[in-house]
Amino acid sequence: MFYCRFLFIQINIDEVLKIWYHYKISLRLIGEDITMGAILALGVRAVGILVALTLHEFSRALTSTILGDKKPKKDGRLTLNPIKHFEPIGFILCFASGFGWGKPVETTALYYKNRKAGTLITALVPSLVNLLVAFVCGVLSSTLNLKSELLIVFLYYIVHYNVFLAVYNLIPVSPMDGLKVLSVVLPANKYFEYLQHEKMVQMVFLIMLFMGYVGVLISPVASGIMSVFLGISW
Repeated sequence: MFYCRFLFIQINIDEVLKIWYHYKISLRLIGEDITMGAILALGVRAVGILVALTLHEFSRALTSTILGDKKPKKDGRLTLNPIKHFEPIGFILCFASGFGWGKPVETTALYYKNRKAGTLITALVPSLVNLLVAFVCGVLSSTLNLKSELLIVFLYYIVHYNVFLAVYNLIPVSPMDGLKVLSVVLPANKYFEYLQHEKMVQMVFLIMLFMGYVGVLISPVASGIMSVFLGISW
């Protein structure tokens, strides 16, 4: 991985080159019209983000519902309609930095037969679904002799955003799922002690994110998973 720093922002050179490569493909699709190429590239990225975020939140709603929770269905979140899971700030951040979130699905562990196990499953399944979708799309991209360059770009962004969303969600900072995982694996007193400093942790995390330090840790992991998924062919 290669990085450079500009205006306190850490930039993953590999990811920039990949996005530029797929942007150039988008330009070829409409005859080198730069304006239309930019619109097309942004549109494909936006769809990729919406797919990843919608699948993540829907998976959470479905998992919690299967475990007995009635709240997601009552709130209208048991749906694949992206509008129901859209959260503007999380979407914009995901578009700008690769880190973002959808509108969090509210769940309650009161309905679970085993509250700890149910909470852990509900927290982990969305990221596992993102990885599964990324894996399938990566295999399709590598195995099929695709003629449509637009489809190649689309599958790349599906893999990209699903993998990055899954990895980022393991971080134990609100609104990430990692915080719920922490609530299960830590003793109750240690978890509540952590919650007392949650706002400070969240602030430090955001500062580190925009300064690029989080990307230094996350990007190699996510990019490594992407390389594996995109390199598998059957």
